Amino acid sequence: MRSLPYLFLVSLALLLIQCKNAHKPALEEATASESTVSGTPLLRTDSFKFALKSEHGSCDVYIDYPVEGPQVIVKTLRDFIKTTLFEHGTANIGDDPQEMVRRYCRDRQEALAKTLEQMGIDHISDTDAPEEGIDIRLTCRGEKFVTYEVYRYSYITHGAHGEYSDYGVTFRISDGHRFSNDILARTDEQLFALIREGLKSYFEVSSDQQLEEICTTDLSLMPMPTFPPYLVADGVRFHYSIYDICPFDWGDPAFTIPYAVILPYLTEEAKEVISTQQHHP
Repeated sequence: MRSLPYLFLVSLALLLIQCKNAHKPALEEATASESTVSGTPLLRTDSFKFALKSEHGSCDVYIDYPVEGPQVIVKTLRDFIKTTLFEHGTANIGDDPQEMVRRYCRDRQEALAKTLEQMGIDHISDTDAPEEGIDIRLTCRGEKFVTYEVYRYSYITHGAHGEYSDYGVTFRISDGHRFSNDILARTDEQLFALIREGLKSYFEVSSDQQLEEICTTDLSLMPMPTFPPYLVADGVRFHYSIYDICPFDWGDPAFTIPYAVILPYLTEEAKEVISTQQHHP
């Protein structure tokens, strides 16, 4: 009889083969959308990018858009992309991804123009021009789940540092369920100890005291990230937003706790989607 840990590791190895490594590409300037095809028979995505530059600044957008696959997950992911791009409403937004990326850049250009007008700025240099962009990328595709990561940045003008956010979202393929904190079955001191170790790794420090000197919050209470943890190829990803627990200069701390370590803290739903085969005795 094979033990459960053994079978879990076999399943995890298969998952690692199927998942793509997460990476955040530079958003390239372009004058038109470009499309490349990637994927499996279960879910196929096309990649669309678009850039627009004017006297009000520049805007870049990139999306991995689902074009084929199970109806439920395709619709769920399309709705997710649409609402992420157009936070103020999607009533008049169609399903054409090429028009979607163009519409996003046009809308952001209009918003930049209004912001500059409100600031009383009628001229900006090329070196200090506003910049905005968003990247919505499929970063992990298992047999039972997919994970998207969203990277958004914004710089207005006049030397102030820009703002950005970076987070991930995991969806169950069978019914489109969007995982949130329901990935974790419990949050206790044992899990908080794992999180502290992850933060030490990110900040490259070795002691609790060094970690406390960096962070601006009480780590004895161990605040969770603003955005829920999510599934990636090799474990559960925790990604804190800027200012969540540390000053801006330290960035947005992120780390992955391997599945073999965090398995006892996962809900049965989360365990089920990361398993790629049945556990037979």
